[in-house]
Amino acid sequence: MFKEIYYWMTTRLSKIKSNDNPPFNAYFMICFLQGFNIETIFIVVNYFTKIHFAKNSYIYWGLLEAFILFLINYNTLYKNKNEIYEKYVKIDSKRKTKGLIFFWLYVSISIILFFVAAAYLVTPNYLQK
Repeated sequence: MFKEIYYWMTTRLSKIKSNDNPPFNAYFMICFLQGFNIETIFIVVNYFTKIHFAKNSYIYWGLLEAFILFLINYNTLYKNKNEIYEKYVKIDSKRKTKGLIFFWLYVSISIILFFVAAAYLVTPNYLQK
């Protein structure tokens, strides 16, 4: 699934003239989106279970999460960028349209859900204290 998202992210970023390295930037953006998704799940679970950690521990968990995501995506996406491109460049136009729609849905929903969860589930928690 993320290989196709990587392909669409790379093709969209390659259309930006000032973008020097679309494959790397796509890899970086996918890591951020995956981080948003993991953090959204964590925010929702944390809201309902009322588990509280020290503020410093959130920083360490975030850095660990980022390191793991960068490592996994580097080995599965960035290293195989040529194979991914060759696989998805050949798909028919109907499938391309469907893939692009799902790509934009994934990007939009990931960003919206993260910021909505952060605004409504985390912020009120800190305002009460």
